[in-house]
Amino acid sequence: MKEINCNIIKDILPLYVDGVVSDDTKEMVEEHLEHCEECKKEVKLMKQEIYIPAEKEAHIIKGFKKRLRNKKIIISGLSIILTCLILLGTFSFIFHYDRVVPYAESLIRIETQDDNMLVSHYYGVSYYSISATHPITMEIGGKERNVIFLYYTETIAKSHTRNLINGKGIRDERNFIFPLDSIENVDAIYYADFDSMKVFSEENSRNTLLENSILIWEK
Repeated sequence: MKEINCNIIKDILPLYVDGVVSDDTKEMVEEHLEHCEECKKEVKLMKQEIYIPAEKEAHIIKGFKKRLRNKKIIISGLSIILTCLILLGTFSFIFHYDRVVPYAESLIRIETQDDNMLVSHYYGVSYYSISATHPITMEIGGKERNVIFLYYTETIAKSHTRNLINGKGIRDERNFIFPLDSIENVDAIYYADFDSMKVFSEENSRNTLLENSILIWEK
């Protein structure tokens, strides 16, 4: 039989040692091993059991456990941080993200007091904030009139519809007194959603806001 190169035999040796080669291959390898001392040593090394001293084995296992524990701590810490961020975001959205309360005549009414002051009555369960401008002079119907724009906001946690959904029909009245010396300083009040610092920077914006507002009181 033609002499087989040692490099080829060495490639086959792992399979030979594990006993997963064919009979022909096994016969070829054994024939080669009969006269090749180097390959014999290779087989002998492969068949030897790996022995790790108890001290080193304990050190290796201890190091592995330490790395595993550190990894678990890091993952747990990240999970806690992520959970806190999600809860904080949810809390902020529920209690601080406000939206405009849709106007309803039964919900918001403007009235005058005996002392000639204007008051906004809110009949909802609660509201987050109220925004109102000082009287602004605008030309309406060919006449200059002093107009106030206002709107209420609510959050999900403090919605005026929440108790109604839960079957509670009682509403607590809440009042807002306009910061005016006299009712004579205002001709009309409109309900609208706006950012006063931006909307009133241009006359066109005022007219657009007026067109999209609801007149809720006039003198």
